[in-house]
Amino acid sequence: MWRIPKLGWTLSLLAALASPALAADTIKIGAPQPLTGADAPFGDKFRKAYAMAVEEINAAGGVHGRKLEVVIEDHMAKNALAATVAEKLITQARVLVLTGGRASGQAMEIASVAQRLKTPYLVDHPSADMITAKGFEWVFRNNPTGSIYPAAFDDFIAHYPGAMPKSAAVVYDNTLFGKTIAAAIKKHLAARHVPVVADEAYPVNTLDFKPIMTKVKGAKPDYLLLVAVSTTDAILLTRHAKEIGIAPRAFVGFGGGFGVADMATQLGPLAQNVFSSAAWSGNPNDPKVKAFYQKFHARYGIWPHEHEVEGYSGIYIIADALRRAHLTGNLQADREAIRQALASTDMTTVFGKVKFGSWTGPAGDHYTNQNVYSPEHSVLAQWRDGQLLNVWPKTYAETSLVFPEPLAEK
Repeated sequence: MWRIPKLGWTLSLLAALASPALAADTIKIGAPQPLTGADAPFGDKFRKAYAMAVEEINAAGGVHGRKLEVVIEDHMAKNALAATVAEKLITQARVLVLTGGRASGQAMEIASVAQRLKTPYLVDHPSADMITAKGFEWVFRNNPTGSIYPAAFDDFIAHYPGAMPKSAAVVYDNTLFGKTIAAAIKKHLAARHVPVVADEAYPVNTLDFKPIMTKVKGAKPDYLLLVAVSTTDAILLTRHAKEIGIAPRAFVGFGGGFGVADMATQLGPLAQNVFSSAAWSGNPNDPKVKAFYQKFHARYGIWPHEHEVEGYSGIYIIADALRRAHLTGNLQADREAIRQALASTDMTTVFGKVKFGSWTGPAGDHYTNQNVYSPEHSVLAQWRDGQLLNVWPKTYAETSLVFPEPLAEK
């Protein structure tokens, strides 16, 4: 179990984290993340991603000669605690900028604190549309919003021969994340005139999904569409659906727990061919992205996906803004300078192109400081022999897709 110091768990780019010289002249980035509890594996993903980015940036000279450090504060995946630790990072650790959050509910709390205390916050993964739809000028987001997660799925059913569903069941958790994405899914289905034969919301961390799946089985959906912020929920939803014999042409998850390696390690063959429509993890056909994948795998023994790529890219986006901001040593003036620098960001990372702007999304929400390239960063991936590989659109495909689900043929 992680042991969390009073002001958080600090990552630095130097091997000697305790160096007094480093501590005296670092630029601090605060990152509320879950380091303990059920969501700790997600926090660990971002911890690894931040560490690699910080090491690279510091090894290349840092920001105008100053080293970066990321101060991670554990919010245990609790919304109220996320607000508390965000305020602690701003007022006690005196960070210049925030990132992280993990889940949408926690990020919404962090965003509200950042707005109130006038501290820039770069969202690197939380996806609820509301986060950048409230007009917060101190909040920026690189990754797609929840209503954009189903974009690749919608493109797939519209353009892959024979893929249009005859009907669909939508099962989702009752978190801000789950309800946001489920609403977007149902809007896409309605636009395609696809009937929803089962619409089931459930409490997060439900232990037995067989009663829900029994109802779904009775509806005989052509597609089973699942939304789970929790990895455990994603695993149990899939396991219980298959154990009771639901046989749709496609099992499709939407980010959250469906993009985590535990899906494959805990489900084994039951994870095979399950789709996930969510934020992508960079264009796998780009040599720079391939090099990052290899480097991350060599260091940590895991292949990076959306979470790691988002966290790694987020640190580079912040570093770019820091280089362009005129930092004077006055804390509030420097935070304002960083906010203005983020607002003028125009760059490319391993996650893709980044430029923040105000625009209206597919669900009708008006965004402030949302990456204008967000719609380009949605991909349909599929679990294949223990790896989650991009399969749609073809431009970003790492392998050919399997459709329909072979179990449906039995």
